[in-house]
Amino acid sequence: MSPPASATFFAELPDLERFQDVTDRRRYVPAPDDWCVVITDVVGSTKAIEEGRYRHVNALGVASIVALRNAVPDIELPFVFGGDGATLLCPESCLEAVRPALRELQRRARDAFALELRAGVVPLPAIRAAGHEVGVARYRASPHAVFAMLSGSGLSVAERWVKDPEQGARWAVASEGAAAASFDGFECRWEPIASRRGAVVSLLVQARSPDPEVAAATYARVVGAIERIAGMDAAPASEESLKLASNAKAFDAEARLKSGAPAGPAHWRARTKAQVITAAGRRLMATRRDLGGFPGSRYARETVANSDYRKFDETLRMVLDLAEDQQEAVEALLEGERLSGNVAYGLHAAPAALMTCMITTHEADHLHFLDGADGGYALAAKQLKRQLREAP
Repeated sequence: MSPPASATFFAELPDLERFQDVTDRRRYVPAPDDWCVVITDVVGSTKAIEEGRYRHVNALGVASIVALRNAVPDIELPFVFGGDGATLLCPESCLEAVRPALRELQRRARDAFALELRAGVVPLPAIRAAGHEVGVARYRASPHAVFAMLSGSGLSVAERWVKDPEQGARWAVASEGAAAASFDGFECRWEPIASRRGAVVSLLVQARSPDPEVAAATYARVVGAIERIAGMDAAPASEESLKLASNAKAFDAEARLKSGAPAGPAHWRARTKAQVITAAGRRLMATRRDLGGFPGSRYARETVANSDYRKFDETLRMVLDLAEDQQEAVEALLEGERLSGNVAYGLHAAPAALMTCMITTHEADHLHFLDGADGGYALAAKQLKRQLREAP
């Protein structure tokens, strides 16, 4: 059966070529009424990160995207990686495939990582009936990489509903039923990317005004100011700083996810396979040779170009490599905006960035998700939530 016409919605949106344009509400198109918002997040992620398990938390966030993309491979789904989870949109007609993938992901989170993954599905009509909207734009980060940008109060409403202790059960993916998912394309094979300037800063900013136009102007002002402060070289990943991992422990998260176990023969096979393939890739990159579908001559360059260090889902999210004076200037900017009642923000600095990947093919079609190496987004969210609670 061919997919419904609305299934091509995201694929047919025009590309935004400049990141500054993601703050322009006129560039967003309402998501189709027969689509849903899918929310995933690791319950107790802050505690897990404080225990040093940020790789596991990040892995499950990216795995949410990989599992759903593999469940409906013929439809281009909008998604935003949030560090300890993800927000995705999908047609309601795909839920028969999406829900089993989410159940299997929840099972692996529990069995392989000893973590609980919350997963909920909220239909767009319910969001709109409550007076909220979800808009979608398509930002082209490079010739081969497109990322969704999302707008509208419907996103925070959907997240609040899914996490609500009382009504969350209404939207939760039922534990009963089929559970099956493919994690092909999930890779976690890079060493942490050390800061070249001073610190890798994970940044979250939310405009406070309920007026969409005022909020959009706030985001535009903040993005412009941060770009002036950070300059053109603020992306954490660079060709020089990227190093494929060699230590067996570096492949543990990928092995857990793909084997569904924290140890044992299946885990060992998955870890060893990733380690052997990575060693070959490391040699090809060092000699700048292309072989077997792996473009060693340009893979690092394309990885940098295809990373998601800047994004927007009614929260501005950035992972930036900043010098000390730049970090101080960004903090001063945001604190000034906060004191004026314009924004709430969260900021967390780390010595390195963590990169987790979704690979369709190594020949250009690969995406790379960035976060602070010790749980940047999740820890920045603590500050953001505190400011929101304390705001008048």
